[in-house]
Amino acid sequence: MSQEKSKPADSPSPASRIPEPPMVPVDVPAFPCIVHVTVQGGVYRGCVANLEGIEAVGNSEREMLGKIVPAFKQTVAQFHQQGEAIPWISPVPEPEAAQIKRFIPVHL
Repeated sequence: MSQEKSKPADSPSPASRIPEPPMVPVDVPAFPCIVHVTVQGGVYRGCVANLEGIEAVGNSEREMLGKIVPAFKQTVAQFHQQGEAIPWISPVPEPEAAQIKRFIPVHL
């Protein structure tokens, strides 16, 4: 009796497989989004510490970050696309005693 395993009828033959396209390296810029978070009465407030004027509020940290990261990305993308220098706040201020610091790398 043969011990060979049979192939399922629906499996593709090696000749009919479509080759994967080669991976091409892509230069995607990434930027640091540093957010100082405060929680008060169940409300999460975030302020980007390294770029002025970006703030968001949410009922959870996830919700707040889900608002603040796209705003950060849009702002940085505008500067980047126009070839302008991004007005980073430097040095980045330390969070206050009641704040939590979050670091989020953001790709354009």
